[in-house]
Amino acid sequence: MALIPIDEALGLLMEGVVPLPAEAVPVADAAGRFLSEAVTSPVAFPFENNSAMDGYALRADQGPWRVIGESAAGKPFGGRLGDNEAIRIFTGAVVPEGADTVLMQENAKRDGDLLQATQGPELGRHIRHAGSDIEVGQPLLDAGQRLRPLDTGAMAGLGYGTLPCHRRPRVIVFSTGDELRPAGTELASGQIYESNGVQLAATAAAAGAEVIARYHLPDQRAVIDEALADAVKRADVVLLSGGVSVGDHDHVGAALDALCGGLEFHKVRMKPGKPVAAGRCGDCTLIGLPGNPASAAVAFELFARPVLRTLLGDRRPHRRVLVRTAGADLKASGPRAEFQRGRWSGGTITGTKRQGSGDLSSLTGVNAFIVRPPNSEPVKAGEPVFCMPLFGRGDANPPEAQWAALES
Repeated sequence: MALIPIDEALGLLMEGVVPLPAEAVPVADAAGRFLSEAVTSPVAFPFENNSAMDGYALRADQGPWRVIGESAAGKPFGGRLGDNEAIRIFTGAVVPEGADTVLMQENAKRDGDLLQATQGPELGRHIRHAGSDIEVGQPLLDAGQRLRPLDTGAMAGLGYGTLPCHRRPRVIVFSTGDELRPAGTELASGQIYESNGVQLAATAAAAGAEVIARYHLPDQRAVIDEALADAVKRADVVLLSGGVSVGDHDHVGAALDALCGGLEFHKVRMKPGKPVAAGRCGDCTLIGLPGNPASAAVAFELFARPVLRTLLGDRRPHRRVLVRTAGADLKASGPRAEFQRGRWSGGTITGTKRQGSGDLSSLTGVNAFIVRPPNSEPVKAGEPVFCMPLFGRGDANPPEAQWAALES
């Protein structure tokens, strides 16, 4: 089977992937979620006239005044001021009827109940008027917007108990291979510790998904078929690692093909991560990732993460590709797009010492990929190079043009 270009694979994979239905999310849990609809203010804010300072509420054209009570936050005075009357007032407290200004306590002189101004007062000074900040029905947040902690705090302040957000995608993670054993157990000859399941579950959760299960499967076609048939009933996305190549013990690609009635693609023109496969069964997207840890990590970022972010409602689900400075010389690349693991600091990115698809050291401390388009010329240290940060926002543009440009 011929290798498919990255942009073509992405186009096939993302076709039909749309944000999940909305649900009401408690405002305290909504940070990081994506709004399914625009949010307007249900109230005017401030709710009532309140004081911006500690001092005295009074009428500015009168004085001296007689202090007849006080108003504190949550404990309003409750009456109306008469002529030459004032109340002690504190920041955030309701300004009573009959008052048109707040005299700062620094500008006041008080002797018992008798109050005089040493400076001012100015009409309307230090009063936050009802509705002066936000009007009823005022647009606040757009549909598709990712909620920040500051947003959720503001919405809670306006009385929102819940916010309409797209549901988080439910994910099941499978790692496959007879050689795999849980970390912390004793290994026999030929066995290795299972790491991809841990890695993929963590990166899926970091992308915003709800990982509902993580399993290990042996290299047995019947077992894999049964597990996938159950998983597609429970999950929005199924991630598998291992078994997607063409060896005698690689059953995942064939199992996906049979379950989905054909694959969207199988084998992509990239390094590492070539033997990646994807299919769709009903509303569930299934992605088979390579078994080598670095290959699985790269393929997840390029293919699985955009699916998860789109389901969440993210309108910019793809990682950015930027131009930064190479921290070391880079050799010419081959006919496949290459994604070298690297560390980005201060505008310079340097690849890890080892770049093998099975090298665990190529994943430690990595915060970006060095992106080498097919058949790239050598790059000297200090020259520009493409890189993909593994943090921050997505790209504002559709990825097809971005990847097509890199592939050309």
